[in-house]
Amino acid sequence: MTDEEEYSDEITQEQLDGLIERVNTAESQNVKSTTALATLSAEGKDKNFLHHQISTQELLEKLEHFYRGDKKVEDIEGNVSWETQENTDLVTFNEFGVTAMMGIITKYIDRNTILSSYLEDRIYEIIADVGEELILFMLSNYEQLGMDTYFKKTQFRIMITTTCHMIESSYRRALKGRTLEELNQSKIVGQFGEPNPGGGMAYPQQKRPNGFQRLIGFG
Repeated sequence: MTDEEEYSDEITQEQLDGLIERVNTAESQNVKSTTALATLSAEGKDKNFLHHQISTQELLEKLEHFYRGDKKVEDIEGNVSWETQENTDLVTFNEFGVTAMMGIITKYIDRNTILSSYLEDRIYEIIADVGEELILFMLSNYEQLGMDTYFKKTQFRIMITTTCHMIESSYRRALKGRTLEELNQSKIVGQFGEPNPGGGMAYPQQKRPNGFQRLIGFG
C-alpha cells in the first residue's frame, strides 16, 4: 500500500474549502430566515398593538348592551356572556331608541377621535355639549325611544351620565395626542429596538461563535 493510498481518507484542502463554503451558505440562509421570522413576528405584534390602541369595538358593544338592558351572566366554567333581559320593565329603550342612541355616540366614539389631539379644557367643552344635546333629544322623544313608563323615565339621568362618561373615556385617549404619540413610539421601537438605560437603542445581541465556527473562520 502506498503512502497516497494510506492517507486517501484524509480531508483535502479543496474539500475543507467546500465544507466552509457550505457552512457559510447555510448560516447565511439561517440568518435570513431568522430575520424574516423576527420581522413577521414584530409586524404581528405591531398590528395587534395598533388594533388594541385604536379599537372602539369593546366600548361601543358595552354601551349597546347597556341601552338594550342586557344582563351579564357567567357559566360554571367562568365564561361571561350577555343575555337579553326578560323583564321588559328593566329595558329602558326600544329598538328605535337603541338605534338612535348608537347613531349619536358613534359620531364621538371612533378612531378619528382617538387619533386626534385635544386639550383637557376642550374635552370638557365637548362632553358638556354632548350632555346638553342628549337632554334635549331625550326630553323631546321619551315615548318614541321606548321610555313609556315612570320607571323608565327615571333612568333618564343615568342614561345620559353613563353615555357622557363613556364618550369622555374615548376623548381622554386623545388627550394631548397621547394615543397617536404611543403609536409613533411603537413604530420607532419596532424598527430600532428598545431604548437602553445608558442612552441610545438596545439592539439584539449576536451569539458568540462556537469552537467549530472559530476553527473554520466563521464569525
